[in-house]
Amino acid sequence: MADPADSEGFLDRYKIAQPKSYATFVPPHARPGAELRAGAGPGSFREPWSVAKEEKPRDQILERDKVAAARHDLAFGPGAAPPAGPGVRAIWIVHGMGQQIQFETLDSLAQGVLSAVRLVPQSEPRMRTVRIGDQTLQRVEIDVLGAENPDHKYELHLYEAYWAPMTEGVAKLTDVISFLVDGALRGLLNCVTPFRRALFGVMEGFRIPCRTPFWIGLALAILGALSVINGVIVAAGAARTKLPVLAGGALDSHWPQLTAIASCMTAVAFTFGVLLFLAELAKPKELSRAARLTLSIVVWAGFVCTVFSILGAALVMLSVKCLRWLPKFYVDRFNGMHRAQLQAFVSFAIVGCILLAALAMARRAYLRSHENELRADPALLCLLFLAFLLHLSCVAIPLRILFVSGFHVKGHAGWTLLYSTVWVWPLLIAISAKVRTILIEYVGDVAIYVTPNKLDRFEEVRTKIKDLARSVASAVYTACEDGTNHRFLYNQVAIVGHSLGSVIAYDTLNRLMLDDWLSSNHLGIANRTNSLITFGSPLEKTAFFFTIQGKDTLRIRERLAATVQPLIQSYEMFRKFPWINIYSRNDIVSGDLQFYDLRSMRDSRGGSPLPAKAVRNLVDKDACVPLVAHVDYWKNPLLWTNLYKQIAP
Repeated sequence: MADPADSEGFLDRYKIAQPKSYATFVPPHARPGAELRAGAGPGSFREPWSVAKEEKPRDQILERDKVAAARHDLAFGPGAAPPAGPGVRAIWIVHGMGQQIQFETLDSLAQGVLSAVRLVPQSEPRMRTVRIGDQTLQRVEIDVLGAENPDHKYELHLYEAYWAPMTEGVAKLTDVISFLVDGALRGLLNCVTPFRRALFGVMEGFRIPCRTPFWIGLALAILGALSVINGVIVAAGAARTKLPVLAGGALDSHWPQLTAIASCMTAVAFTFGVLLFLAELAKPKELSRAARLTLSIVVWAGFVCTVFSILGAALVMLSVKCLRWLPKFYVDRFNGMHRAQLQAFVSFAIVGCILLAALAMARRAYLRSHENELRADPALLCLLFLAFLLHLSCVAIPLRILFVSGFHVKGHAGWTLLYSTVWVWPLLIAISAKVRTILIEYVGDVAIYVTPNKLDRFEEVRTKIKDLARSVASAVYTACEDGTNHRFLYNQVAIVGHSLGSVIAYDTLNRLMLDDWLSSNHLGIANRTNSLITFGSPLEKTAFFFTIQGKDTLRIRERLAATVQPLIQSYEMFRKFPWINIYSRNDIVSGDLQFYDLRSMRDSRGGSPLPAKAVRNLVDKDACVPLVAHVDYWKNPLLWTNLYKQIAP
């Protein structure tokens, strides 16, 4: 962790450094005698694909790659790339999905690094604009001591790839729904057929857990329920306003019952949102196992209640159109529901939830004004517990009122607002609009970037994102200390990607390696890459949900896709650096990466050095609040301590 003596007053001390310009490395012309020897050039290191059922042994694959790497060095020369400057290292980060503001990711990266490193005494972080070739970039410079050896000093340069504006307003709700349904159906298909991927010269088979079809089916059910609720909102509103097309009918005649159901669902959704807010706000900074488990159980319980409330509300709303075919018991209960009592309770719950949120915000403002620790505050934990009880009551009590019996509510002139239904539909519409915005802004970015298995209209935007990421990363890798092209500026570059940014970082690194390989390895991308760190990454899910299992035995299409991904072609030639993947079991977006290594590498145990070549999956136990865990990695030490150890050992 950062030394308080070194970092004291950091927020008040920084320096605007003078701009700098750097030349970029230009590969020399091919030297005489450096022509490719037969079997030593790009594309020839892999043996022909085998269609036999038996997989190639791990030792045979690794021995083949070692021979190929030796041939590669013999053909191009082991010292093809110029040396790099010592002690100056770069970190390049790619932000994830959603609305991002320029420099926001760079700011979070700098704060995370400063929370973990030991600063050089009397040094100040520097903000600088630089020109590398034809690229103008902004960076943060930090002087740090070595993580394991304080005698070593490093100058870290922090860069970001900012691509968010390219996707703003491009995706529509129909695109998102189509993307989710297509991915879910493809995932179900991959569950019932043998799932195989082209990896390291073999067709590797993977076992899909039995629970996967259940989660996919549940996701489809939730998506369908939300679509039904939105449809009912539009149709009921149109019928209520007496539009010629939808006037009258079951929706209009059962408006009070629909309003009661909408009230219940609104209360559940609203209280769950407040529960998430308070859980993140009250989470202790240093979590014990019991605290992590308690927070996780509380929020997951709230999530389950919310999901089943959405499914139940969709079914009840849908039943309005077919009451004549339903049992008399249900019809009588539906028509005779205690609407006044239900509305009174729901209004009370909404007001109580608003008060809890207001008290939490006031408590947060008080703690910040007194510079006290925000997390693990007893008052916030108490408010969290009350919000959880209120959320559960919003599920249990309406069920009792609807299907068991009501309770008596004393009428009083001062409490007439409790029975009012004026706020119900506007609030439900506002919640629906918020969900729609989240789907478009977050899932929409994934729908735009993830390459589909059919033609779509996002190809141009996708290409622009890839070109932007490649241009920034290329500038970092090709920057030279002076105009003579004799020495690279960075001998080590760490690549970091969050969420969808990890997919972009993975694609960019593959593209740079492939271009470098095809141009005689002059840049030494694989050798100079310090580490690849992904967190909150959906790489596993994109590989599973959007892979088409070929019907032919050769699976040519899948094998061709592997040829543009050097990271899954050869351990010896391209996996020369650690790949660390940080995820949380409370994050529905991320997961451990199993589809990017051979089974033998994943299953290795003991003193074998082989696991060092495979993806190292780390669980961030502090990201314990479900759903919110996807963005919680930035605040937790696991990410930054691992980055610090890699880039400044």
